[in-house]
Amino acid sequence: MTSTTQRPFPNRYISILVVAGLAVALFIFFRPGNASSHLNGKADRQPVHDFTVSTLAGKQWQLSTHKGQVVLINIFATWCPPCNAEMPNLVKLSTEYAAKGVETMALSVDEGGPDLVRKFVDKYQIPFPVALADASNPITSGVTGIPVTLLIDREGKSASMYVGMISEEAVRHDLDGLLAEK
Repeated sequence: MTSTTQRPFPNRYISILVVAGLAVALFIFFRPGNASSHLNGKADRQPVHDFTVSTLAGKQWQLSTHKGQVVLINIFATWCPPCNAEMPNLVKLSTEYAAKGVETMALSVDEGGPDLVRKFVDKYQIPFPVALADASNPITSGVTGIPVTLLIDREGKSASMYVGMISEEAVRHDLDGLLAEK
């Protein structure tokens, strides 16, 4: 007669390790500030391609008309949890920094049409221009994940790109840095 003893390690501990690993991965991915929070050096900045979009309000918004201003562009979707989580901070920052010369605008990559995005704008009381992005837009053409936030310096060059949910503190720090540049 042989005795059968269970080995305590494999099933139970592997399950615990898998769950713990998933929890850590989700924390890293969704925590605010997971994105880069530094500005590119002035010599390393590349010009951002000019583009024009029609906003949900029916007005034309063109990047080149904002040369001389710091520009924050947020690329989002209404169904994206991190996009929803960061939008109140973007609204707060845009309101505070508009008086300091920062232009904020958002591009939605939603495919549900303008009415879906207008509901999102109303929900968050977004005060800045919002437009639907299309495949020909040079800003969104290379985006593979959202949210993405771009900071463009006064010369129209890419100063920083955050991929993932941003923290208010990181963006505030970078906006202050850009505004201090002469």
